[in-house]
Amino acid sequence: MNDFRKGIAAAALGDVEACGPDAASRRYLFGEDFVGFSGHFPGDPVLPAVAQLRTVVSLAEECAGRPLRLAEIRSAKFLFPILPGKEVLVRYRRSAGDDGDLYDATLSIEGKKAASFLLRLADAGDRR
Repeated sequence: MNDFRKGIAAAALGDVEACGPDAASRRYLFGEDFVGFSGHFPGDPVLPAVAQLRTVVSLAEECAGRPLRLAEIRSAKFLFPILPGKEVLVRYRRSAGDDGDLYDATLSIEGKKAASFLLRLADAGDRR
């Protein structure tokens, strides 16, 4: 596991709150020492989009019990920046699509949506 994935795993707070076949949620706390803040941006750190996306994929992998890959980003909306030391609630709802599983995900801070994504995730070995 690389440093980025280890950092996301270390940011997880407790157990997954809901982990079913079609939905999951978990809280995370990304401290100032999280590797994703390195260089993004010096003196004014913001959680990068790639870290937000990878956190959703990591949660989905944990609940699925198998490696997944990000096959497609259908939509991504960033409503306000996620700063170090803020507790982030990550949630997704999964639905079956014609070309794979779709994950409607949100990242929220203090009940306010900070980001939302519609993602297509596939098994790590599936290259379609």
